[in-house]
Amino acid sequence: MGIVYDPELYRATEKDFAPYPLPECSRSPFQTWFAAIELDNGYYVNIMFTFAGDLRAVIVSIVDNAGQIVLDSMQFFDEEECKYRTDGYELHMGENFLHGDFPTLVIHIADPERQAGTDLVVEFQCMPTKWELPDGVGIGRIKVPSMPVSIAWFFVPRCKISGTLTLEGKVMDVSGHGWTDHQYGTDEFFTQACQYNYWVSFPLGDEILTVFDTMGGAAQGYRPMKWLWNFKDGKIYSYENNAAYYVFADDIDEGDTIPKKLMFVFEGDRIRGKVTCDFKMLIQKHPIEAPPLKAILNRSVYNCHVELEIDGKKYDKYYERTIEVTYTLDPDPSTVQRAAPPVFFEPDVVPQHDPEAALNEEGPSRLSIKSKLREVMEDPEGNAVMERHLPGITNDPNTKRGYGMKLSMIFKMPQSGLSKEEIAQIDRELRAIK
Repeated sequence: MGIVYDPELYRATEKDFAPYPLPECSRSPFQTWFAAIELDNGYYVNIMFTFAGDLRAVIVSIVDNAGQIVLDSMQFFDEEECKYRTDGYELHMGENFLHGDFPTLVIHIADPERQAGTDLVVEFQCMPTKWELPDGVGIGRIKVPSMPVSIAWFFVPRCKISGTLTLEGKVMDVSGHGWTDHQYGTDEFFTQACQYNYWVSFPLGDEILTVFDTMGGAAQGYRPMKWLWNFKDGKIYSYENNAAYYVFADDIDEGDTIPKKLMFVFEGDRIRGKVTCDFKMLIQKHPIEAPPLKAILNRSVYNCHVELEIDGKKYDKYYERTIEVTYTLDPDPSTVQRAAPPVFFEPDVVPQHDPEAALNEEGPSRLSIKSKLREVMEDPEGNAVMERHLPGITNDPNTKRGYGMKLSMIFKMPQSGLSKEEIAQIDRELRAIK
């Protein structure tokens, strides 16, 4: 257990929240900018800007105080539609943007199709923080020679929120609080770096406890790891790696991934006591495909009872908190093949699944797999080609979420289930349309 009293060692800068150039050894590179927001009017908002391989997307979900989804928006963009700085917190994806002027952040999102969006000001109430001190940061290290798996994380656990939400064309003033982070990594998070995690902050007035409990994945030897940050007066008062606390998850229905009861028990020298959490409602349940495994990320509201003593000061509080619980599920044994030995590639020969490699370059054509999904689906003959190869795609409620993506980008995703030969055939049939 380590305690550090110099908060400046852990201060993340504006540059830490900027897009990070990942090393060439990256196999499945990803980068996300996320904000979880609890509004005074009872709405819960999750916002994510994401780079995942060639995927560029802005995702917004809003749930009301009855747990009903009122907005589920996902917009996709080509690389040329994304503009950003690598030395500052400024990221534009189409008309959407994150702009940081520390210690504040502006989030603007516009989804014209759904007549929805946000214009929010996020004011940091704690200092932006590094997960770990940099000899590389986070789970895994970027070293020389480069390690295949590395995850980094920078976060602000308590923010004041103000601004407007637009839903179905109606603009409403809102206020509340939330948290925000920037993550990036070189490989699949939930198969290589993390098997499960619990993440929550407990505000206690003049102090904030922030907890991240996880079991590392294959790259970490499946080790349990615990982090505990104690913020005071907006800065880190103490930081503990391998901290003395325990998380008990109970009352999980068979086949589900949502604990109805959680208990955080603290047994450190400075922090002792417990926080008891009873499930109130689910606000997000997100499957993450990482074949042959699947992870389920849950964000749920819990009624929490805090009974803690910190440096001799006692806290006894009741309030609601959003807690993130993520589990990696066991694969179906019948679908899993014995893993091949790991192979380390030189940077310039990392294999890529590239659907465009088999394109039929036979001169210009009206449609091809370089076309966006909207163009193909709204063309009667293009729609027929897609239905022939992907039956039911027209009536699938998720199809429109990919309208802004090129087919070649969609086909890179393992969920498409298409072989290179099938992709080439779709391309030939689309190019034949006159």
